[in-house]
Amino acid sequence: MSLIAGAYAAQPGELQEQFYRGLGGLASVRGLELPYGPHGGSWPAGAPRDWSAVVTTIPGTMQRLAKLPTFGLASPDAAGRREALEFTAGVREFVLRLEDEGHAVEAVELHSAPYPGASAPRFRESLEEILGWEWGLTRLLVEHCDAPRAGSRPEKGFLTFSEEVEVLLSLQTGAGSQVGMVINWARSVIETRNPDTAAEHIAHARAAGVLAGVMFSGCSPEETEFGYPWIDAHLPPVEVDGAPRSSLLNGAGIGRCLAAAGPVPLLGFKIGLPAQGPTVSQRVDRLRQMCALVEGNQPR
Repeated sequence: MSLIAGAYAAQPGELQEQFYRGLGGLASVRGLELPYGPHGGSWPAGAPRDWSAVVTTIPGTMQRLAKLPTFGLASPDAAGRREALEFTAGVREFVLRLEDEGHAVEAVELHSAPYPGASAPRFRESLEEILGWEWGLTRLLVEHCDAPRAGSRPEKGFLTFSEEVEVLLSLQTGAGSQVGMVINWARSVIETRNPDTAAEHIAHARAAGVLAGVMFSGCSPEETEFGYPWIDAHLPPVEVDGAPRSSLLNGAGIGRCLAAAGPVPLLGFKIGLPAQGPTVSQRVDRLRQMCALVEGNQPR
């Protein structure tokens, strides 16, 4: 088993190069999930040169949304959708730059913003346009985030799971395996506040023929050092040192999701750690524990 690590959520405020050099010793990791923010992205100094990349657009998407509420690939507002397409064109330039530097880019994770008002037809139009660009071997994957829920403000509030599945199915005739869906454990659980939802989403996406990846990060129904209840802050599973006791993600839940998923091209994790506090060696060890937890809960 080889994993993609969203290590940026665990990196220290200082000594980042030392941190990534330490990660190079994790035999289970083959690549990094890299954030693409409002000012682009970069390959972290110290990370192994032969590792691959998966680019996530969620940091830049949320930061753009904070400034322009109509921003998003699913926006019914023409200007907001055009800005999201221009943002995605910048992501493509980043992908090409990483490839020029010798890194294989396995996938780009896209999102069906904005909130409120995300439109499935507009999202399909955006993805159809983006698929017309040259991406080489890089796959375009929709990472499902929590949809709106009655009675409370969502964390993301984008399209529903079923809407995203239908959009992807409508594109598969022309795009084939270049498109697919990624399920992030916490983002599915935050949606319903039910720990079973992640495995259910995985099983449904697999049955529909759109499942392309699973990423593990946790959440909590209680306030923790990571923030308010149900925050999308990548809490570690309870078995990892320093994790909040109320974190809902655990080895058994990981095992159920792995069984529901079967073999997938993209499998990984993203756990958050405070920028200050844990040493570099402690951070690397906690990511090592996470690797062991995923590997140790594979279906037999």
